[in-house]
Amino acid sequence: MNTIDQLLGELFVDLHTSGIWEDEKYISDAELTTPIDEVLALYNEEKSGANFDLKTFFEKHFQPAQAVEVDFAADPNRSPEDHIRSLWPYLHRSADPTDVLSTKVPLPHSYIVPGGRFQEVYYWDSYFTQLGLLAHGHRSWVGDLLDNFSHFIDTYGHIPNGNRTYFLSRSQPPFFALMVDAYAKGAEEPMDVYERYLPALEKEYAYWSTEHRNEDGKTTYWDAGNSPRIEMYRTDLEWEAHAKEHPLFFQHLRAACESGWDFSSRWLTDPMDLGTIHTMDIAPVDLNSLLLFLEELLFNLTGNKVYEDAAYERKHKLQTEFFTEEGFQDIDLRSGAGTGAISAAVFYPLFVGAATADQAAFTVEHHLPQLLETGGLLTTPINSGQQWDAPNGWAPLQWIAVMGLDRYGFKEEARDLAKRWLRTCDIIYNARGKFVEKYNVVEPENLSKGGEYDVQDGFGCSN
Repeated sequence: MNTIDQLLGELFVDLHTSGIWEDEKYISDAELTTPIDEVLALYNEEKSGANFDLKTFFEKHFQPAQAVEVDFAADPNRSPEDHIRSLWPYLHRSADPTDVLSTKVPLPHSYIVPGGRFQEVYYWDSYFTQLGLLAHGHRSWVGDLLDNFSHFIDTYGHIPNGNRTYFLSRSQPPFFALMVDAYAKGAEEPMDVYERYLPALEKEYAYWSTEHRNEDGKTTYWDAGNSPRIEMYRTDLEWEAHAKEHPLFFQHLRAACESGWDFSSRWLTDPMDLGTIHTMDIAPVDLNSLLLFLEELLFNLTGNKVYEDAAYERKHKLQTEFFTEEGFQDIDLRSGAGTGAISAAVFYPLFVGAATADQAAFTVEHHLPQLLETGGLLTTPINSGQQWDAPNGWAPLQWIAVMGLDRYGFKEEARDLAKRWLRTCDIIYNARGKFVEKYNVVEPENLSKGGEYDVQDGFGCSN
């Protein structure tokens, strides 16, 4: 399948490298309104003209992706929960038409987008979005999400990062099993739900058991591509000279995108230098915790000893290899030792029940104080300028930590963290009338910092 960037060729490169548009995703996500052969012929004919203007040409032949939620009017008299209830329909998208020429991968069922510049469904965001939808009675929309993800698995062998052609080479943190589990628990006949999605769950497990899995049974993030990202083409081109000296640079960069933590000092040898990224060398504690949940669910549903043995082995590794004298951490596969990076990912073993009681207590005693701030849980304590670092906090990680703490009986700590985070959300909501993608947990009254784009409104997984 030729993607739109391949079909546009020189025009695609010229649009991205022009510097006219600050956000390159704006270009990548636009729909062609002129047949591709015609637009290429016109470009070749007109581009050398003295009066040719690339911006005008783009606006004439392309239609930017529309953020429908910009029409949503915030009401200062509305409570935060009523605000979210009213916002869901603006983030809800109908099944996609199949005759549009763009990077959008059409989905057969409706879905929820995060908001702002993100006008497509995202894999791991959708679990946290789903929790809000279920709480507000949108059960049919959750069913559509699961059916879309099952369709993805049947079509591509995995759930892509999102429904864009440039996301097809990678996935995101495997939350599908948790999504199915949450949906089933609210069903009249839970086993009907589990049986419906069991084939997709098994196929997803097979995906994570191939290129992502090393000889020792640990799993890493990975991407099939090793070239500049289509959605950030101009930005990545700036790394081309560096990539010549580090042949897997772009693949490591893309693998970090699969992690959802794009980008973070967690993946860097030098926490201040993105050029030292080596994501595929790292077995992340959160990814391996999620796969343990998947293995345990598959064993419970099938009774297959292969899944039972896999779950036993992974849990053993989490408790004996991912847990060191410094607590839970990622493993650098090159050395076999922990990376030493401190991050909110340490709460995932608690979230899925993989930690021993002593390990959970160690996490609370040692890691929680290192990450807890006035406004909630830091992603990492490193202020690197990347968005998955200090001073930022993200809603999914707060949820994982709160639920993990509660699971092991640390009720007071869980309640305290939840209160800090909700207070931060209230501060921004009261000041700006909206919820956002990420928050500054060090100075909650200020917006978050870092990353490749401005803070986005919405926001699906924050809601």
